[in-house]
This record gives sequence, C-alpha cells and structure tokens, in this order.
Amino acid sequence: MVGSRICKPGENKLIIEYKGLVNYQECRDEMIALVKSSPKIHHIWVVEHPPVFTIGISEKNIEEDLSKNPPVIKTDRGGKITFHAPGQIIIYFILNLKEVSFKPTSLTSTILNSTSDTLWSFGLEHQINLEDPGIYINNKKVASIGMRIKNHVSYHGLSINFETDLKTFNSINPCGLDVEACNLIDYIDTVSYTHLRAHETRGNLVCRLLLE
Repeated sequence: MVGSRICKPGENKLIIEYKGLVNYQECRDEMIALVKSSPKIHHIWVVEHPPVFTIGISEKNIEEDLSKNPPVIKTDRGGKITFHAPGQIIIYFILNLKEVSFKPTSLTSTILNSTSDTLWSFGLEHQINLEDPGIYINNKKVASIGMRIKNHVSYHGLSINFETDLKTFNSINPCGLDVEACNLIDYIDTVSYTHLRAHETRGNLVCRLLLE
C-alpha cells in the first residue's frame, strides 16, 4: 500500500510490544494512561485477552456487568458490542497523529486497507466494509475495528479472529450487526495460517505495511 507510513521518512518513532495474554481492564487502563501522557513515540501493542465482552459508545441497549462470565465491560471506543478471547489477536494503535503521513480521518481505512493487503498476500479472498468497519469473508466478519482519538492520539484498535471461540462470539450480534463471526483457520491453508499466527509475524500483519 502506498502513502500510509506511520513514521515520517528518516524517523524511527515506533515501538511494537508483544504482550501476550493480558487482562482486558488492566490493558485498557495502561493504554489510557499512555494516551494521557501525550506520547511522542507511536506504540503498537499485540495482545490476546481472556474471554470478555466489551461495549462501545454506540451500544445503548447493553449495560456493563462485571459479575457475568464472561464479564461485560464498558469502553470508550467506537462501535457496539464485541467479544475477545484467546485465539483472537488484537492490535492496539496508540499513535501520535501529529506525526503520521495520513489524515486522522483516514485512520480506520488505513488500518483496514493495510490488513487487507496482508491477507491478499496470502491469497485470502475477503471484503472490506467501511460502513460497518471490518473485514469479511463470505459475509462473515473475521476482523473488527474500533478506534478513538483524544488530544491527537489514537487508541483502541483491530481484532482478528485466528482460532477463537465462535460459539460465544456468535451468541451476540458481533459489533451490533446481523452477521456471524468467523475464524481465519477455516479459510486459509495450514502453512499460510501457521505463518500468520506465528509470534514473529502476527504483529507485522498490519505494522509492516504501514511502515512501507
């Protein structure tokens, strides 16, 4: 993809962290604290979460309930309700939008287009939907995105279902839509799947294209 670098030419202001399996609330609180610090360096976190439902600011019909299993947690990201669990990779983008080469209004489309380019490189047919932001395979949602911008810093991010718990995920309407979620493993050959899922490449799913 052309024209979607995170860092300006000649600069190295990006830190990518592979955090593994982390509690959602702890991760959210750490992310918000980082945003409040007005970071000069871009941060991209690659994580997985224990099972949790999160509700965005567009969700008006579901209340936070930490007593449930999985818990239902309110967030300040865009979108409605979604589900996170092991087997789903989440890439959080804490970016100083004053130091990117694309317009802040293009943040969501830039991330989705970069993800799409990577999936095409593995021969995976799919579609981008910018109205109900995400990536779809055969009308099922494999990747979701919900972002927020505060004081010129972006946060929250993109989730991609590699091999997650679809039974629980599809017990809701993913992102408030009348669609089902799906896993990459059901649509891609074993070698390509293993390459995508490997620790050293999963963060680069989006990052390497944003930096080209």
